[in-house]
Parts: sequence; C-alpha cells; structure tokens
Amino acid sequence: MKRILGFLFGWCFIIVCVVFSIKSTALNPNFYIPKYEEMHLAQDIGVSKKDLNQSIRLLLDYLDDKRDDIKGTITWYGNHQETFNERETSHMGDVKVLYQNAVKVAKISLVILALILLYFYWNEKEKMFAYLSKGFLGALLTLIIMLVFFGFWILTDFTSFWTWFHTIFFSNQLWLLDPNTDFMICMLPETIFYQLVLSCVIKVICLMVPVSLLSIYYMVKKAPIGFER
Repeated sequence: MKRILGFLFGWCFIIVCVVFSIKSTALNPNFYIPKYEEMHLAQDIGVSKKDLNQSIRLLLDYLDDKRDDIKGTITWYGNHQETFNERETSHMGDVKVLYQNAVKVAKISLVILALILLYFYWNEKEKMFAYLSKGFLGALLTLIIMLVFFGFWILTDFTSFWTWFHTIFFSNQLWLLDPNTDFMICMLPETIFYQLVLSCVIKVICLMVPVSLLSIYYMVKKAPIGFER
C-alpha cells in the first residue's frame, strides 16, 4: 500500500509538472510572437504583424478562460473578415474543454500530493522520503520510456504523431483545417507545433532533473527501503 502511494505521488508530481509546462509555454504569447518574427510569418500568410499577434493573444486568452469567445477581426490578403470561422470556433471549444480538464486533473493531483505527504508524515515519518523517492523514480522510469517512444516518433514523423494525437483526444474531424479558408492553421503551422511540443518536453525534463537527482542521492546515501546496509 505504501509503495503504491509512493508511486502515485510520483505520477501526480509528473502530471502537475506537465500541465505547468503546457500552461507556461503553450498559453504564453511570448512563445509564439518571437517565432513569428523569425519566420516572417505575418508577411507569408498575408496579414499585418499587429493582426497576427492580436489573434494569438485572443486564442490563448480564450483557452485560459480569460474570455468567453474568440470573436475578432483581421485583414487577410486585403479582405476584412472575422478572425476565426465557425469550424475553427467549434474546434477551439473542444480544445478549451480538453485543456480545462487537464487543469482540473492537475489541481486534483496537487490535492493528492498533499494528502500523501500528510499520510506519510503522520504514519511513516522516518521512512517518508524513502517511499516517496522510490515511488517518484518508479514513475519517472515509466515516463522516460514513454518520452523515448514518443520522442522518436516526433523526431521521425511529427505529422503522423500529431494526427494520432488529435484522433485520440477529439471525436470529430473539426481539427482538419484548410489553409485556404481557415486562418488558424496558417497562424499555427506545423513548425510552430513541433517547436511547442519540443519546448514543453524540455521544460518537463528540466523540472524532473533536480527532483530526480535528490531522489537518487537519498536512495544511495540514506540507505532507504530495499537498500538497507
């Protein structure tokens, strides 16, 4: 039971880190705007830099539940129109539900983390870090295996990975957008998504490294459960 709680602690910690990396990267306009500049994207897709930057802020504020819709206007190749059409709006409604559910899971994970810490503090104070270290490292090993698999897939065939991702999380085909009619796919090309996924993975790894080193140090130096001398 205590080993299971330790493993659960590890996974809850990982979930919190993953959602944090998504929120701090994917929902941060400062991730996209410099890349737009580097790619000269506004010029390539026929809009002003102001319209492009306002559009991504509009989208991210909606996902982050800071506004109730994604209504706006742009001038695209000389035509003044709504920023996003009905299909794009419906798809982003699905994306918002998915993201907000992920946030809820992260919040629940935080509560579970606190409860597990309290349980060990009151019942196994002396061996608390032993259980938590082993549990975290076990969960981390599982994550590493997953990252290696998906990382290889992303690096070799990102389009295939991205298609699979959408078919897993969305029950409709609204995510299949047309660059000739749907502005969203133009402002978020595959290159941006590739860099976004890579940045989130790197951030998760950076969050995991110090905790991993501390856990390994404790396991080696403190002779915890299963490693008594």
